[in-house]
Amino acid sequence: MSRALALILAVVVVATACGGAEAEPGLTSERPEPPATTAPSAAPEPARDPATTTTAVPLSRTTEPTILVTAPPGAPGEDEFGEPLPTTTLPDVPLPDEMSDPTLTVLEPEALPPPPPPLEPPPSVPAWQPVNVLVSNDDFNGIIPVYDSPDGTRLAFPDGDVWSYTFRRNRLVVRVLQGNESDEWVQVELPVRPNGAQGWVRAENFTWSTVSHHVLIDVSDRSVTLYDGDNLVATTRAIVGKPATPTPTLSGFLVEKLPNHSQENGSIVLGDWILMLSFFSEALNSFGGGLPRIALHGTHIPERVGEALSNGCIRIPNEIVETIARTAPLGTVVNIVA
Repeated sequence: MSRALALILAVVVVATACGGAEAEPGLTSERPEPPATTAPSAAPEPARDPATTTTAVPLSRTTEPTILVTAPPGAPGEDEFGEPLPTTTLPDVPLPDEMSDPTLTVLEPEALPPPPPPLEPPPSVPAWQPVNVLVSNDDFNGIIPVYDSPDGTRLAFPDGDVWSYTFRRNRLVVRVLQGNESDEWVQVELPVRPNGAQGWVRAENFTWSTVSHHVLIDVSDRSVTLYDGDNLVATTRAIVGKPATPTPTLSGFLVEKLPNHSQENGSIVLGDWILMLSFFSEALNSFGGGLPRIALHGTHIPERVGEALSNGCIRIPNEIVETIARTAPLGTVVNIVA
């Protein structure tokens, strides 16, 4: 009896030392309390991978080995006990001192720089307007009377009467200044001296036409440019009048186109074409035994274009003068500027 009592006491002592009647983990239907966590005193906890969060499910003797459940940081979800899954939060990273309080710098009105001045509009260049010209009728050969007004006083010119054809038997061309195709009288500019001579003629002796081509000759730039309306056709450098016999700066028109088969007129090589203009040299009274009419013609010295060495005519490369001769009709306006 005493021996049996001693054995019972020994069992009680052992059970008390092992925790008494507390159930072993995993054998209860209640959720075990998670162990308390304390911050490590030495080294900080290694940073977890921000891509995933790992939660360990307690293992009991009746369950499978540990199952790892992953979830992206911050994703909502619960574990098997209905509690939110723990998440990983990235720590705040302090900005450098110069960036710790980013602000916008707002200038006071008086500190603002002045606005740039507005762009000046380009000078207004009106579109080219076609001009009207009159060409004498083929069936009329004789003197063209010119008057100072309709049915007014007949005008006389230094070089004589105005004929319906030129010295080379080409038809007379004049530029219309005032009047319409249906009018009986038309005011015109004439290709006679003095330069820019004007008068009134009867429209019945002429055929009306309209010309859109025009030529610009720049004496200072020594260039010649052909346009059709506002469209560029051809441009080139040119030989212009020398200081003793300068090219006159005025407005006129093309009155005659002469193919130059001989290529020469005395000692002056004129190129493939001679394009006679409506005005004359203002430095010479005559030239080569005839009137000193200004012409636009070719040259045998194209390497000298850009120089001032002519007697007042404008010399350009042969291929360009041929383009003008074959493109620009009689009556084409020719403006010569300084």
